[in-house]
Amino acid sequence: MRPVLLLTLLLSSACATGVALAQQGSNWIDPPAKSDKPSTGSERAKPAAKPAERTEAEAASGSASRRTTAAPARRQARRHDRSHAAESRRTRRAERRERARELSSARTARSYRPALPATAPVARAEPDPRFSDWAVAAQRLSLDYLASVSAPNGAMLASAPRFYDNRVVFYGSPLSVGALMAEKQRFAQRWPERRYEAQGAPQVACDGPSATCVVRTVHDFTAISPARGARSRGVAELILTVSFAGGRPVIVSETSRVLSRAPE
Repeated sequence: MRPVLLLTLLLSSACATGVALAQQGSNWIDPPAKSDKPSTGSERAKPAAKPAERTEAEAASGSASRRTTAAPARRQARRHDRSHAAESRRTRRAERRERARELSSARTARSYRPALPATAPVARAEPDPRFSDWAVAAQRLSLDYLASVSAPNGAMLASAPRFYDNRVVFYGSPLSVGALMAEKQRFAQRWPERRYEAQGAPQVACDGPSATCVVRTVHDFTAISPARGARSRGVAELILTVSFAGGRPVIVSETSRVLSRAPE
């Protein structure tokens, strides 16, 4: 029994000695567990988390600063947009009011009918009974005049005075019969061969107060000057004002215009 007891005591003493050595802070530590990957220094990187947190805070502070700076610009842009929209609304309202005023004025003008004074019915004027006789006489005078212009020089100049009044407006110029005959003679010498022929019946318009009729006669004309080797042909309109104030029809105004001229 003694050898067993001694062994037990030795073992207990050894265990107590190991525990005591462990409690005294031996420098020996267990080796780290083996790893297939080399150490990346992750343990040393852990303390860097705090600087990262400071960077995020600084970024947040910068964002807040930018938001603070941009806020007045956005507010100013919104105020500008609201001002522009308000101005557009005022302009549209003004245009609508102006259109409404114009439409109202137009409706008022259409609906307004001035009251006509009460008057007796106006009798319809009857045509002057002299007009028919004047028209016939004025047409005959115009056709006779054209025929006289187509006559030889001597016959034309001899018959011309009977067609005219003592004073005549000849192509815009007032002339006496003597001055008119001088114009006729120059015309006859310039164009010794003439032919004037009416195209249908002349048109006549008469006026009662002045006792005159205006006669328009469209006619063909041919004028030849053998000495000069000249020829003129075409269509013209003769316009005569015939007066009946003295009882018989006489020409008080004469003019004409060429409507077309034939090529030579």
